[in-house]
Amino acid sequence: MMCVCVCVNRTVRSVENVGADKIISECVLLEQLRGLTSALHSARFHAQQGSHHHYSSYCLALQVMEETYGFHVYRAPSSLGGTGVVAATHRECDVAVHQGQLVALYPGAIYLPVQPIFFQSIKNPFIFRCIDGIMVDGHDKRISKSLFKSCVNRDRVGYFSIADTTWLTDHPANPLNVGQYVNNQSTGHPSNVAYQEVTVQPGEVPLEERQYLPNLWYSPPQDAPVAQVPLRIVALVATRDILQGEELLSDYFTVMY
Repeated sequence: MMCVCVCVNRTVRSVENVGADKIISECVLLEQLRGLTSALHSARFHAQQGSHHHYSSYCLALQVMEETYGFHVYRAPSSLGGTGVVAATHRECDVAVHQGQLVALYPGAIYLPVQPIFFQSIKNPFIFRCIDGIMVDGHDKRISKSLFKSCVNRDRVGYFSIADTTWLTDHPANPLNVGQYVNNQSTGHPSNVAYQEVTVQPGEVPLEERQYLPNLWYSPPQDAPVAQVPLRIVALVATRDILQGEELLSDYFTVMY
């Protein structure tokens, strides 16, 4: 499967051999993802008696990510202007992230090609389009925000939330859920991450940990329980070692299988 961000008047680089651009295997990517969602869930369970304020939960999540991955990522002013995402570590070393490491997830509602997204797309710079036409709306404001929260409330399974809504705030419960703010490379600022698409099969992420994934279907199939529907996620993976305090930069026009 190939995916690429929507942009105007640009040429998309194609990939001749299937799998040629896959940075890490899907199994390794899912293992890395599960390592963090499991740790976040465990930390949250043991902190139930503590503060539930978003900022306190966010600080705990950053600490858990640091303990699990050896680094953390956060939104910060970009060297290219606007908002970006930076990698940092509390370790005494120059390298924060090693090549092949999951560094972020692209959040948002997932739309099939036949589903309406016109009004959501107006003045929306965060629409991520896969080659097969499926789109991910990563906007955390206006109608996109309202629709995502509505879909999460619709798809609750008992006490369990089927997706994260805190990525719509400044303090996501899963620090990975900031991929829509990773900026494109430019002259003098080469990319250090790339998009890699992965399908999460039912059960690969336990239901109680789905609250840390920032995606859900805008309109899931009506003939299957929502928890039993495969979930598409778009990950950002380091293509080289990333230094302490370095901004994450992607190549929007690298097509990933």
